[in-house]
Amino acid sequence: MKKKQKGGTPDFRDKLTNDMVSKVEEICKEQGHTPGKDLIKKQVNIVIDEYVEDWYEVSLEAIQLMDGGADFVTDEEIDDPDLVKEAKLRVIKCMYDEKPPGIHEHVAESVIQEMRNET
Repeated sequence: MKKKQKGGTPDFRDKLTNDMVSKVEEICKEQGHTPGKDLIKKQVNIVIDEYVEDWYEVSLEAIQLMDGGADFVTDEEIDDPDLVKEAKLRVIKCMYDEKPPGIHEHVAESVIQEMRNET
């Protein structure tokens, strides 16, 4: 079930995470590895967090421009936590709609590397 803010972007984080975990698990198995879902989920969440951190300010800028004006802004200049949250939700939705090229393979490599480090 999608969580939705009033008039805001639905929260696709759980669905994105589950979709990515399934795909990464499949890639790992194709390469002869059987990592646990918790390890995959941990790596997926790290990648999602990094992606959101890299892109939410662009989303925040787009929101500001739609509202009628903005120079480049950052969350330090915005004192509205709901606006920052909305910008991050939009990035997650965008990531869900269009996965960055190679993202599943990148996560699979991270999972396999972590498995090697644990042995």
